[in-house]
Amino acid sequence: MIRNDLGKLRYRLYARKSTDTGEKQVQSLDDQVKYMKKIAKHQGLQIVGEPIYEAKSAKLPYNRPLFTTMLEEIEAGQIDGIICWKLDRLSRNPTESGHLQQLLQDGKLKHILVSDKSYYPEDNAIIMSVEAGMGNQYIRELSLGTKRGMKSKAEDGGKNGVPPIGYLNDKLNKVIVPDPDRFHLIRILWDKMLTGTYSIAQLQRVAEDELHLLSVRRIKIGGNPIAYSTLCAMFRNPFYAGKIRFHDAIFNGKHTPMVSAEEFEMIQSIIDPLHTTRPKGTEYNFQFRNLFKCGECGFAITAEQKHKRIQSTGKDKVYIYYHCTGKSKAIKCSQPSFHVSEDELIRQLKAKLDSFTIDPDFYRLAIEALAQEEDEVVEKDIAKTVARDKAIEKKKLSIANLRRMRYSGDADDDSWYYAEMKTLENELETLQKQRNDADYIARDWRAEADKVFTFARYAKEFFDSDDLEKKRSVIVQLGKKITIMDRTIQFTPNKYFVPIEKMNESQLKLSEMVRTDSQQGEIGSNDHVITSWLRRLDSNQQPRS
Repeated sequence: MIRNDLGKLRYRLYARKSTDTGEKQVQSLDDQVKYMKKIAKHQGLQIVGEPIYEAKSAKLPYNRPLFTTMLEEIEAGQIDGIICWKLDRLSRNPTESGHLQQLLQDGKLKHILVSDKSYYPEDNAIIMSVEAGMGNQYIRELSLGTKRGMKSKAEDGGKNGVPPIGYLNDKLNKVIVPDPDRFHLIRILWDKMLTGTYSIAQLQRVAEDELHLLSVRRIKIGGNPIAYSTLCAMFRNPFYAGKIRFHDAIFNGKHTPMVSAEEFEMIQSIIDPLHTTRPKGTEYNFQFRNLFKCGECGFAITAEQKHKRIQSTGKDKVYIYYHCTGKSKAIKCSQPSFHVSEDELIRQLKAKLDSFTIDPDFYRLAIEALAQEEDEVVEKDIAKTVARDKAIEKKKLSIANLRRMRYSGDADDDSWYYAEMKTLENELETLQKQRNDADYIARDWRAEADKVFTFARYAKEFFDSDDLEKKRSVIVQLGKKITIMDRTIQFTPNKYFVPIEKMNESQLKLSEMVRTDSQQGEIGSNDHVITSWLRRLDSNQQPRS
């Protein structure tokens, strides 16, 4: 190529800046074009067509439609040269780098001009290959570093990128916090989903029409009603249960959970992956839809409606029956032939509720006793917290003193120093965890106690009401893994109901536990019964041995 003939060539100006990699140091597209136009004007080069602006990564081949079009123009003889800011703007992968080199060696591409040098067909191919390889290696190392950082962040309990609706990124402290405008609204949707009375399509309408819930407004997106697909993803996202999903692994998150692990698992059992489409056709009023599993095969219990003509009245009577779907291919289930009527299930559920019910007098006494104990408990909790904080500060001081010994040369035995430092750091971590656990228990046990007694007081009334949502919420709170086996409801009661159930099994007359006027000044057995077992509950609501 005769260098003096460059003015006769036709050039396209190509600018690229990736939007999906960490190329923050790369000049903007406008800056690249402005800079390269000055060079072209200075050297008297002819630019044909408009500059090409491409905001795509060059990490993978065939990912840039405008770049591909430019190569086709070169193949067709429509342009002779390329002007760009750096060689890595043209390619960061060996496939497209090789294509450019081949066009250059074949003479179809006669000149590549970058900010600091030129490439011609007669140049040593090794130089361009090395520079292209350096660009490829840079993007590989960048990718590996980014993935390592993302995994490390997930392992440490943080989430990469934008958190799901209901949460926000606190950019100052670099943590995820509840969205004050949406967190409680999203929790309402979870509560309604837990009842099993709503489909996702219905919850979408609730979010839009009743809660007026909109997505977070950002620069170019957001500010719209919540989409159906967003709700589908939300109810399957373990993030709301305090977990971080990174690829195929699950880590404990540092953010505030919106639902408990038990509630999240319950939602997964309600959602049938095969039936996540919008409701169609006739809707049946099955009270216990999606609440039970088969006790033999573990598959869903379905409901069906039967009609029977009553000859004496000439009218049809509707019967609703529940039975196993029998869809298991691994287990030959015998339960599909065992149909149980909805009336029979109601009878069994009412009998179960009798075991967890307390009368109004005992409920009043329980709430009063918890309120009376509040001041004493708070005072004790504060004293314990102060003591724990002092122990933590003392341990931190020991660590600081050990470091000073290291710096002054008094601790020059490496093996001893690192072993002692590890011991102190482990002890500090244990103290901090004990303080946090204690704070959690102190904060939540009284709220849980109130919840238990309120359920035991009003569960039967809610179940007997005409409010389908209340009725189903009672069943959901009864226990874990509610199944039907041989026409009989089976489940493990939630652990915080066990003391009430034991009181009823022992045939204790709850009315006798209400203090009389003469007992008001004494510490009656009622206070002991009410509070002693609740204070023994740990953070999982399991009585300590």
